[in-house]
Amino acid sequence: MVSQRRILFFTLFLAYIATGIISILPGPALSLIAEHTHVTLDVAGWLFTSSSLGFSCGVILAGWLSSRMSGKYLLMIGMIVMGLMALILPWTHSFALLLTANFILGIGFSFVDVSVNILVTLAFHDSLGETLNLLHSSFAIGALIGPLLLSLFLQTIQSALPAFGIGTILALIAALLLALPYTPHVSPSSTTSSTQTNSTQNTTILSIFGQLVLWLMMLQMFLYVGAEVSFGDWVTTAVSQGASVSLVIAAPAVTMFWIGLTSGRLLGAQLLRRGLLSETRLLYICCIGGGISGLVVALFAHLIGIAFGASLLTGLFFGPLFPGIMAIASRRFVHVLGLASSVMLFGAGTSGIVLPLLVGILITHTGISWGMALPAL
Repeated sequence: MVSQRRILFFTLFLAYIATGIISILPGPALSLIAEHTHVTLDVAGWLFTSSSLGFSCGVILAGWLSSRMSGKYLLMIGMIVMGLMALILPWTHSFALLLTANFILGIGFSFVDVSVNILVTLAFHDSLGETLNLLHSSFAIGALIGPLLLSLFLQTIQSALPAFGIGTILALIAALLLALPYTPHVSPSSTTSSTQTNSTQNTTILSIFGQLVLWLMMLQMFLYVGAEVSFGDWVTTAVSQGASVSLVIAAPAVTMFWIGLTSGRLLGAQLLRRGLLSETRLLYICCIGGGISGLVVALFAHLIGIAFGASLLTGLFFGPLFPGIMAIASRRFVHVLGLASSVMLFGAGTSGIVLPLLVGILITHTGISWGMALPAL
């Protein structure tokens, strides 16, 4: 059983590295994608909206499918869809096809997030918070590797396709590994659904939707993911404009943020493993620390050294929040795990559409400090 759980963990770890690479690449490759599809940069920005819309729609579909198929197969579908759609982004010259592919890629991403949460909750229920922190650190690792691969291939062969291709290869390898004969342990509470009648299941679903705590936790996820995406999307621009330097000089700000995010999740896993902090206390500390660090970036974006250091700390404190919130929600709603995961991740997807746009409007019309203060608050 231990060896099977280890195989599952490393398979999911690889899957999230691939997901991180594929998800992050459209951002740094946006100017190249805009050139290929013959559109302006601001029009190409709709690429991110299409992905967020796909994710929001996908989590609803994934929640419905999770009650009808194993999370393993749902994850395999998600990895294959992401891998194939990733190849279209740097290749196509049709903007309509680009938006369609990225919309479908967003659906694949949602399948991955929902199914990973289900599999980890069922297979690692005894160390859920620690395992989710470790797994989500692999997504951040992929997000760090992706831009480096893109830079390498653009400098050597002047093509972005191999960088996306590496993400595709890793995604397909993960999908193949999932075909290994392994079924995660299912707790007794999660097996009861198989004996329920349809009317009982419908009653259970309605009662879950009526619980205020679920919607409050979805609001937490909405606010956190909005803060993470907004900060990551805009910190380089904020430092560049605040310090009046080029984007090349300001770019390490977002790198520091992702390094901090990765380190925060690895550190959070160790703190939970050693019992030094409870999940709830860790979340309180991270919320306060992330808010203060984000405000420092907003106030001192014109000072590059302080902005870089505060970006690192912001990522460090932000890191454990997503896996921590998901772990608490998964334990509380383990009897309707697919539904709860979908609701939480729907909040995450919609925030990725709304809050980054709002930050951009604030930066444009009220200044850098007000705009960058929103993720911190």
